[in-house]
Parts: sequence; structure tokens; C-alpha cells
Amino acid sequence: VVCVLSHGQKGCFYGTDGATVKIQDVTQPFTSTRVPTLAGKPKLFFIQACQGDDLQMGCVPCPPRPAQNVDMEQSRLEEDAGFVRGETVPDGADFLLGMATVQDYKAFRNTTTGSIYIQELCSPVTKSAESSEQDDILSILTRVNREVSKGVFQWRKKQMPEPKYTLTKKLVLK
Repeated sequence: VVCVLSHGQKGCFYGTDGATVKIQDVTQPFTSTRVPTLAGKPKLFFIQACQGDDLQMGCVPCPPRPAQNVDMEQSRLEEDAGFVRGETVPDGADFLLGMATVQDYKAFRNTTTGSIYIQELCSPVTKSAESSEQDDILSILTRVNREVSKGVFQWRKKQMPEPKYTLTKKLVLK
């Protein structure tokens, strides 16, 4: 697990020296080809940093559209090559990147209490680890998304966290 709390811009954050560090440069050294002993093991990165200068607006949702029936034959995807089950692991498998905000937008923090994203992340992770009924990380991140998205920040703006993942198994933190 790697946690970074910093300032940032699109696809990067700032180091203590002020230099930009690409998020990809932090995650890539942990790929299966570079560290074979990590193949099939989860690699978690949580980044609290702005990903742009834009401020997110809130909006009132429209009524949901009714569900549509989709013919199963029409929804199938075609492939040129058949699927072959093997013993290899894709290089980018089993990563989770938890971002405090979506691309192009600011992430807010309170100078006294800190980042709302980190607060909303730590609370359920700690609670789940101490409980006999443990939640998986994706369920936790969905709740974090919901709680952070409810907030109204400076200038009545919003924040939407963004988890990205290639996990291949359910992950429960103990």
C-alpha cells in the first residue's frame, strides 16, 4: 500500500522538492514483469492530490430512465482469437489506484482537519479491519465516493473521487 498526500496536476503530483512525479512512474515499478514476486498480489495506491485546476459543479439529477431489455444475441462481443487459459498474469493486473478526484479537477482539503477523501477512506478501512464483518475494498471505495460526493466545499463546489482498478480477486483488508 502506497499513500501520497500532496498537491498535483493532471496525471502527476508534486514531490517535496516541487518537482512533478508522474503517477505512472510510481506504479510501473511494481508490475509483474518488473517484480515477479508481486504477480497475482494486490498493489494499492491512494493519491490525495489535485488533478487539474477546474472546480466541479453540482447538479440536480434527472429522473432515471426505465430499464431497457437487450437481446442477448445483440449484446455479445465478437473476438478474432479464442481465449486460452494460461499460467501467466497480465503485467498490469491487480492494481488499485484510488484518486481523491477525477481528472482535470481540484481535490479539497481543510487546513485544520485535512483531506475529506483520506478521512472518508481511513474510517471504514479501520472499522472493517476491526470488525468480524469485513468489507472488500471496492465496497469501501464506493461508500467513500458516496460520502465525499455529498460534501459541498469552497465556493459551493463538489469533489468526486475516482478509483481505478485491475484487481482480479475480492480484496479484504485485515
